[in-house]
Amino acid sequence: MSLTPQKGGGADGDGGSGGDQKLIADLKTRVPEIIDIVVLKHKLKGDDNPLNVVLVQEIGRYNDLLRLLNVQLDQLEKGIKGLVVISPAIEAILNALQTNKVPVAWAFCFFSLKPLSNWFDDLKNRYDFFLTWSTKGIPFSFWIGAFTYPTGFTTSLLQRFSRKASGAPIDKLEFDFVPVPKEPHEINEHPKDGAFISGMHLEGAKWNPEKLCLMEPDVMELYCPMPVLHFKPIQKRAKPPQNVYECPCYYYPTRSGTVSKDSFMLKVDLKAGDFSAEFWVKRGAALLMALGH
Repeated sequence: MSLTPQKGGGADGDGGSGGDQKLIADLKTRVPEIIDIVVLKHKLKGDDNPLNVVLVQEIGRYNDLLRLLNVQLDQLEKGIKGLVVISPAIEAILNALQTNKVPVAWAFCFFSLKPLSNWFDDLKNRYDFFLTWSTKGIPFSFWIGAFTYPTGFTTSLLQRFSRKASGAPIDKLEFDFVPVPKEPHEINEHPKDGAFISGMHLEGAKWNPEKLCLMEPDVMELYCPMPVLHFKPIQKRAKPPQNVYECPCYYYPTRSGTVSKDSFMLKVDLKAGDFSAEFWVKRGAALLMALGH
């Protein structure tokens, strides 16, 4: 697609500037409406729940992205019409849009391997999750892949537990990971401690819902959905539990991440089942918070 000669101008809608204008107009309609963070802070005033801090920070990061999208799509639209000069930065964005790729300038908020059209759908779903949270209160289950910094969220769970019950420092706490035999939409109550986490997938392994442990995936089955997990804060154990695989959890399939941000997030203890932990290490079994398609 990048080697295809660019068609000439003309606003007939058959490629060229007409096709670009149509694409940009479509993308502008798909940018979510920005949440007023000042109103949100006022609403949460007086509530010292650490999760509220995470909510405000996450919406703030997404708002920065949405403002950039609005500004640069406007500049593109005016540039194509000849009303402003198209800078090299804006031209790079146009070239990316024409090949259905996410421009580098837009990729700072969250990891993604998706093409542009799917990326916009993903952005809307992520923002809708935080919009629902901000309007209806803390959700019963959390879509972990929606967070730009999932480790900030998991740390806030430990912080809340420390304040509420034990008073122990966070570095003396850890999570117990309990599978929940329910779909996210079936959960209608908050756990006493921690949170219900959904949206993760296993790579290199599959979850056995009967035995509640890892098992071999089917042939050609690359990614398998992981059931809802209860991230339950507990005091650090003196001895690690037996027959457990410390499954690494990554933000998305590129496990090495980028220079500026790691893809590895945390380790999740999962029962190894009929195999040893070493078997799953050799399998390269891991949890992914987001897929690449």
